[in-house]
Amino acid sequence: TTEIYTLSLHDALPICRLGVSCCAQGGSTLDNRVDALAYNERYAQSDPFRAPCFKNPRPRVVQGDDLLPNEGLLRTDLYRDLLAPNRCRYATLILLTLTVRRIELITIWRTIDQGPMDMECNHLLNLLLPHLQRALEIRQVLGITKQRLAGAEAMADASSTATFLLTRQGEVVHSNVAGDTLVSDGSALRLQNGLLVATAGQSREALCEVLQKAASPIFAPSVATQTYTLSLPRTDGRRPLQLLVSPLPRLRRDSSGADLLLLITDPDKVSSFPDSVLRALYGLTSAETEIANGLLMSYSLDEIASLRRVTLGTVRIQMKSMLNKTETRRQSELVQLLMTLPQPPSAN
Repeated sequence: TTEIYTLSLHDALPICRLGVSCCAQGGSTLDNRVDALAYNERYAQSDPFRAPCFKNPRPRVVQGDDLLPNEGLLRTDLYRDLLAPNRCRYATLILLTLTVRRIELITIWRTIDQGPMDMECNHLLNLLLPHLQRALEIRQVLGITKQRLAGAEAMADASSTATFLLTRQGEVVHSNVAGDTLVSDGSALRLQNGLLVATAGQSREALCEVLQKAASPIFAPSVATQTYTLSLPRTDGRRPLQLLVSPLPRLRRDSSGADLLLLITDPDKVSSFPDSVLRALYGLTSAETEIANGLLMSYSLDEIASLRRVTLGTVRIQMKSMLNKTETRRQSELVQLLMTLPQPPSAN
């Protein structure tokens, strides 16, 4: 019976950054907890077992002596500096995955007193090998899933549209940053025991009714998915929020635990774009980007001229230049184009 412990030494970094490295260590004979760090820093790329493993990369359990004669190991810096102080002498390697993209193996070291691994232990390790491979496959799938979820969350957070995943009862399964900001504002929506409810009392039933309707669609190939809309008043006098509720497909419901997708836009929210976006897309000058942002804020050309302290004629000349650069014919087309530009995520 051996006391087993594990020590995690790395965050989940891409394999291209880790290279060949030891990610954990354990066992009662390894008392120096920094040994794996020392291995990664000094010996990972010069490990004497590395080249022999690569010559026959099939999954198997193999004794260190079969890959590298013990006398050859004793002459290495790895043995002298790292293994000998821990009295490690005999290695058994469980080769799990050896490809260009992935290297996964477990090395079991035994002391001089313990001697090499016996036949019974080798047999047990061979029985264990397919289960270890399966566990690593599951770990890899979970890692990919985690990365996808993180990527989806990052994309949602980059959107200025408040987005919620809800159950039919209105329980929030997930929300993006814009949604969290909207709830924290509290003028139209707030959380009550995990449920998204309207702040204004007279709107609560209307919101509940829309969620219930959207959560009970007719699932048939010939029936288009129906969306539901709602104008939600705010308690501070600003214009109502615009809500769009759409049912999630059955597969998405099962995987996400949510029934509905709720999108909310704020008609009072002003769109603006950094100069770099407009310059990169259409080559607008600094003055022209100021006019573009003024148009997005619904200012007239007279108001833009006054705010910029230039003549109306100057603004009109700059407008003509903007129409040419954007290949639009009139001011309304230009504003429509500006409204379709990708909105960069907020700095916070």
